[in-house]
Amino acid sequence: MARLPRALAVVAGFVLAATAAVPSSAHPFGAPQTATIAGTAGAPEVTWRFGATDDIAYLAVQVGALPPDRMTLDGVVLYEPGDEKALARSEAYADYVLDHIRIEGCDGSVDASGDLVADGTTVTFDCSSPASATKIEIDMMTDLHPAYQTLASGPNGQKAAYAGTTRSHGWSLDESRAAATGLSALLQIGGTLGGIALLGAGGWWLVRRRSASASAS
Repeated sequence: MARLPRALAVVAGFVLAATAAVPSSAHPFGAPQTATIAGTAGAPEVTWRFGATDDIAYLAVQVGALPPDRMTLDGVVLYEPGDEKALARSEAYADYVLDHIRIEGCDGSVDASGDLVADGTTVTFDCSSPASATKIEIDMMTDLHPAYQTLASGPNGQKAAYAGTTRSHGWSLDESRAAATGLSALLQIGGTLGGIALLGAGGWWLVRRRSASASAS
């Protein structure tokens, strides 16, 4: 029976060694990051959101937006209110985003002016040669831990998972949104003008009827 506790101790040692190899500072096995793909083929938009607030703090330390002493001796960085604002103000964060959310042949600009927790970070691309299928690369946070993943959704129910070595997906974006917006505006204007025309015609008919009644009497 003395062998059983000894065997359990050996197993526990292996478990501790395995878990020690995983950085405790990152949370790749928690809630996944998310991204929303929108815009048109000439100007795609990617809005990316953190999965956990502790990851905001950890990334802020990594890019220099927060002081390194925020990291504990065992490598943990706990989130504190205001960390998202410090990260959003950092030019290094904007550079980091552009390095990890990319479209080949397109220039990107970062908007992190909103609440990083609720609104996320939006990257708007300017593509000189738009294509109906746009290949978007996302590998945010994978330099902290390769198990991080981003679950993305796009127009017309499109979905994709950026995980592991799969860091690029094609998205169908076209100019139909702009065309539909223009058509909608045209219909609204046409409806308004049509209503004005009907009112004018009704007023003209009423005046003619009153004139005819006056002449008859």
